[in-house]
Amino acid sequence: ERKDVRTVFFSSIMSGLAMTITVSPFDNIRTKLMNQPTDAKLYNGFMDCLAKTVSEGGVTSLWRGFVPIWARFAPTATIQLLTIETLYASLGYAQI
Repeated sequence: ERKDVRTVFFSSIMSGLAMTITVSPFDNIRTKLMNQPTDAKLYNGFMDCLAKTVSEGGVTSLWRGFVPIWARFAPTATIQLLTIETLYASLGYAQI
């Protein structure tokens, strides 16, 4: 059933997974850009960092650190969706 807590929980875990799959490459590149030394730039922007990352480690290197990112997103999505469903039910609104 759609209003079951288990359904909401599973849906939120899956949304956290989908969010991690789509966000992780951008987060990885952003982190590399932010952590480069100020006195000797390693990358000349986002596209240069992306190209060097893929050429050095392959396409899958964009998802390096996937598990920690998912461990951050999944609980957040779970808490948000469970909270909004509970608030909607207690206030008499139709649930999502």
